[in-house]
Amino acid sequence: MSAFYNDMAASVLRSDYTLYLIITYLTFFRLEELGFNEYRKFIESQEPDKMTGFLSYSFDVARLANSTKWDWIKLYDLDFVEETMLGPIEQHTKAANTMRVELIAKASGLAAEKEASDGKVGLKEMPKKPPTVAVSPHLTRPAPRAVPEPIRIKQEVVVGKEPTYLERTSLEAVQKTKAARLEEERERTTKKYAESNVQEFKLHETRSNLQRVRREVEEKRAKELDFDKDKRAPPVRMPREGATVKLNTAAILREDSLYKKKQEQEARQIQAYEAELRDSTEFHAWQTEMRSKDIHRARENVERTRVLAKLSAEEARRAIERQKEDNLALASQIKEESDAMMEQRALEVQMQAMMNRRLVEDINEVRDHAPREAEAKLLEQRRARRDEVKEDIEAKILEKEAELEQEQKEREDKVRQLKALSEVPRKHVKVFDPTESIGLGLLDEMSLVEMKERLSINKVRAEEIELEKRGEISVAKHKKQTDLMKRVENIKRIRKAAGTSNKEARERRKAMEVAQAEAEKQLRDEHNMTLLDTLDEKRRTRQAEQRELEEEEERRKQNQAFAGQNAHAAEELHFDELLKGAEREARTRQTEAQRASKMYEETKRTERTVVETTTAKRESRKKKLFAAKADELEVKRKDLISRQKEEIAAKKAAFLVQREKHRTVKEKLVAFNPYASTVGKLAGSRTMGGGSMTGSVRGMEQ
Repeated sequence: MSAFYNDMAASVLRSDYTLYLIITYLTFFRLEELGFNEYRKFIESQEPDKMTGFLSYSFDVARLANSTKWDWIKLYDLDFVEETMLGPIEQHTKAANTMRVELIAKASGLAAEKEASDGKVGLKEMPKKPPTVAVSPHLTRPAPRAVPEPIRIKQEVVVGKEPTYLERTSLEAVQKTKAARLEEERERTTKKYAESNVQEFKLHETRSNLQRVRREVEEKRAKELDFDKDKRAPPVRMPREGATVKLNTAAILREDSLYKKKQEQEARQIQAYEAELRDSTEFHAWQTEMRSKDIHRARENVERTRVLAKLSAEEARRAIERQKEDNLALASQIKEESDAMMEQRALEVQMQAMMNRRLVEDINEVRDHAPREAEAKLLEQRRARRDEVKEDIEAKILEKEAELEQEQKEREDKVRQLKALSEVPRKHVKVFDPTESIGLGLLDEMSLVEMKERLSINKVRAEEIELEKRGEISVAKHKKQTDLMKRVENIKRIRKAAGTSNKEARERRKAMEVAQAEAEKQLRDEHNMTLLDTLDEKRRTRQAEQRELEEEEERRKQNQAFAGQNAHAAEELHFDELLKGAEREARTRQTEAQRASKMYEETKRTERTVVETTTAKRESRKKKLFAAKADELEVKRKDLISRQKEEIAAKKAAFLVQREKHRTVKEKLVAFNPYASTVGKLAGSRTMGGGSMTGSVRGMEQ
């Protein structure tokens, strides 16, 4: 729209911005969906001179490709711009040019003249009455107001006589007077404080309690720094015979219910053992082991979930950062567009304000020279209408007063008749029989005697019911108390049995712990003795081997001494054995090194494969996540754009509704005061006559 207004500034108006915006949307985004015939209906419903310029600009593919196409590419893809936006434009260019020619002919009046010539052949054209033109009356201009003459202000200074008191004194006399007054004030102050009855000031002495306060503070801090103080709380003194616990009803019932549940559970276990002939201890052991494994597996799952949650949180953080960057970019773009729209709106407001000022000036000029006769005539009409309304109101008031007077007379007559009827005396004799009913035929009719008899019977029955209920409540309380006492006795018996069994269990457990500790100690001692025996056996074996080696060495030395001639051969054999041993050792080390190297390479290759597989899976998940986030961002962006468009459309609709209301109000004002409307139109025609000024303002707006 900015490019359109820049290129077509001489033939379009800023006030038609909304109209051109809607037609542009239909042209570039909905032309293929609507079809050219439906699109033609939208174009023909508007003014021809506005649509000719729009069609000439919108269906010029070469101009669009060189100017606005590059701005569209910033927002949309190149394929979308060329195929979806410019493709239908290029396809319907010929039809649009034909329609534009028809609109030009319609706008210039050629088509209207042709239709008029076809419909009026052979008929004499009747002369038309020229339109009425409002002529301003020549009124007497008011005389200018007389301006009063200015007041003359005197520009002079009046000086009085020179003072004579300066000759009666001098500066030395003033200094002497001042010194005498100061000395007198000093003597008076000294005498005042010398004769005082209060304590004398000791300004030459210095008193300070700093050392005493410092010593007190240090003593207080030293008392607080008592590190050898025992800070433990005194132990709680428990009663020797045990605490007395008073149970209420709820505690008794709760403990009795607990014991009954335990008894029922033990009974079910006994019945199950009698019916199935097996013990469930193994099952419970297996169940405990499986539960521990399940807990371990659940912890592993929790750790795995925690790692995955950390990874997801990191990816979500990165996605949020990307979202923030995209939002910042979108916000900056929207802000730039908003700034551009605000600048355009400011220019429009300036132009409208300039036109309004010009219109106000013209209206003020016309109003200053407006006739007073029209105002007097209007006042005369209002006075006549007021007199007619006043007469009508007076007649209606008189008629209403007559009606009220007649109604008052009728009411007084009725009141008199009622008074006459009420003042006539009548004798009423009523005999009351308590044994008879009122005789109205109701279902529960009864006499006074019957009612009293029934009330007494109901009272006796209520008392009997109350006594019976009291007896039932007393029996229920006694039963409840007896039941509670039985339960308490049962609880005491069970507690006593449980205490005995628990004591025996504790003793058995302590005995088992002592026996187990003794067994462990004995087993440990046995193991220690076995270890000592093994060590002694190894030590004796090693000593025997050492003695055998020493004896062998002794024999070898003796053999060498007896067989010295074979020393060289024995030495060569010895060196051969050493070389063979070194060769075997080197071969063994080489084999071990090759096996370790092969194992290292295999482990490294396996680890590399696992890392590559894990990396590929992570990259795949990351790509899927990024794709999903991108799709979500795209959906949100489209949703944001659609909401912005809906908001703009709603604002435009509100603007159109407001403009329609303004037009309706303006029409009502024109119908109410046609003279002011004529004056306003005349001022508007004068304003529109200044074409050069309007052209300059329009150029400034562009």
